[in-house]
Amino acid sequence: AMTGLLALACGKPSDEALIRDLLKRTAARAEKGDTAGMMEAFAPDYVDFEGRDGEGTLRLVAGYLGRYRRVVIHLLGTRVGPVGPDGRASLECEVSLSHGAAEALRKIIRYAGEFYRFRIELGKTGPGEWRFTYAEWEPVGPAGLFPESLDVLRELFPGS
Repeated sequence: AMTGLLALACGKPSDEALIRDLLKRTAARAEKGDTAGMMEAFAPDYVDFEGRDGEGTLRLVAGYLGRYRRVVIHLLGTRVGPVGPDGRASLECEVSLSHGAAEALRKIIRYAGEFYRFRIELGKTGPGEWRFTYAEWEPVGPAGLFPESLDVLRELFPGS
């Protein structure tokens, strides 16, 4: 009920807010190893930069998650582009991945994990509904991060 009241008071969430929410939900599901839940984020025609469909991409994610214990995903900078007349949008985001003991000790040893930049294209599948249609990613070094990603890292590692 409270959510409904907030929606009435604030109007419908913007496409940018909906896209950011989809990204956060998908990252949270990945962190929990919920690849079935992650599948909801993929459009039926999704393909990644190496030609994998949604199921193939999720097998890759599941393989990564299976190699490490307690993977932690920190969403860093996120840039959402404007929605085109074709009902498509794009986003770039950076994430820090760490796991296990490194995450437990990250504040002490100042280990921020591995950084990746994702470029994702999305399509609108219904009113307020967005799905990933394409994704590519690459490792990026700390020097190549967006300024807003560095701001998030400073919050994670105060005094560094």
